[in-house]
Amino acid sequence: MHIVDMIYFWARTTPQWPAVIRPEGIVTYRALAQGIEAAAKHFSLVIKDRSKPVTVAVGGEPKMLIASLALLSAKFSIMVVHAPDIPFISASDSHTIVRGHDDEALNDRTNIVFEENWLRIGAGGTRFEAPFRPSRARDADVFFFTSGTTGRPKRAIRTGQAWTQRMVFRVSSAFGGAERALLLAGLDSSMGFSGAYEALYAGKTICFAPQGQPALWLANTYDIDQIIASPQQALALAEIQERVTRYPLTALRTIRLGGSIISPAGLDRIKNYLCRNVILTYSSTEAGIVALAPHDMIAHIPNAVGFLVPGAEVEIVDEKDNVLPAGAEGLVRLRTTEFLLNLGIDDPNVWFYPGDVGWLTGDGVLCIIRRKDDVINRGGVKLSIGDFEDFLRSRPGVKDAGVSVVMGSAGFEQAWIGVVLDPAADIGMLRQSIEGNTNFGTNIDRIFAVDAIPRGGLGKIQREELKKLLLSIDAHSGAQ
Repeated sequence: MHIVDMIYFWARTTPQWPAVIRPEGIVTYRALAQGIEAAAKHFSLVIKDRSKPVTVAVGGEPKMLIASLALLSAKFSIMVVHAPDIPFISASDSHTIVRGHDDEALNDRTNIVFEENWLRIGAGGTRFEAPFRPSRARDADVFFFTSGTTGRPKRAIRTGQAWTQRMVFRVSSAFGGAERALLLAGLDSSMGFSGAYEALYAGKTICFAPQGQPALWLANTYDIDQIIASPQQALALAEIQERVTRYPLTALRTIRLGGSIISPAGLDRIKNYLCRNVILTYSSTEAGIVALAPHDMIAHIPNAVGFLVPGAEVEIVDEKDNVLPAGAEGLVRLRTTEFLLNLGIDDPNVWFYPGDVGWLTGDGVLCIIRRKDDVINRGGVKLSIGDFEDFLRSRPGVKDAGVSVVMGSAGFEQAWIGVVLDPAADIGMLRQSIEGNTNFGTNIDRIFAVDAIPRGGLGKIQREELKKLLLSIDAHSGAQ
């Protein structure tokens, strides 16, 4: 059964139950279902070509949720797009865009403005009267733009069949006894969209708030018992709790992390200031969930990200695709039932290579060390960029840090560093304090103070954007 059909079911059986909570108020299941139905009828009338995906770029999570589910209900495939990625749809086959009233119209596309009343339909107490029929959403696909760390978005598909397959496993494994989940990952990401799907499919409440203190206020005020976030998003909340708010968060039982690797020190901060129970997930837009586990179960295994889930296969291979034994470090390749459904094939020779380096233990725990290209080679000495950044963030006065690889004039890779400092910190003193570290301090070529490290929606550092930023600063003002 598709998510749209489940929302309609909950709208009939628990119409007053909150489907969405946000600082502005509550959207019940009845209001959500009637908003979806009204929007679906409108889209069916104004969009004539069903063969092309419709771009959903309306701002605000509840609006994006209603627009996306309404289009799927009407059997339109969709592309959910983060605002900075809108220019990339010009190279796609999407000819229609759903946007907000205040968003700039695209001259080369059919523009449909989201109607504000779709958020308010059903609030007056009318009964939900959608027909008792399966929606056509199961025949529609969802496309995401996924950029990883490169800053160059590429399109990935999640088919209707793959969504249905995902729900079979995720509803039972993702929520347990949780009732209200705060979603920090954006709906324009696979992680965020999937989290919203899973909560609503199970009849739970999904919660949205701006990043930072408003998210903590919402979690504390509405007794939110689960947070779904990237490591960087959770760490940002932990920092606010440590320095500013100190909300009790007595109802918070679980934090689900995914999207990137997190250091042991980062996990300790999240456990100390947010919630003791952290669930790690390893997934990709292309393949879905591959591994997960409560961190406490695998904390004794270095670099562990989780047990392989049912339907997931992982192999560790060398550069020539030779399969390596358990415990051996190499390239990760994988496939899942969801991955094959997205491709529309069933070929045992097809694998997905996410670009990670790691190993498998003998009992099926996946361990990830770094990205394949996450290394600086300085005259034969290889340094992990991830470890480099963890070291920098551990220094007093450093709020955030990013490492960029720049080719020097002598033909050797150089490490250029961007750091976000506390107001009282001094970059010169910082450099002096780290130069004594033999692994990293002596391998910094340039260091710059920046206002922010460029990051994507899930907190991943955008390496190309960071390099452009540092080169621009160097060209205009020099470096320490």
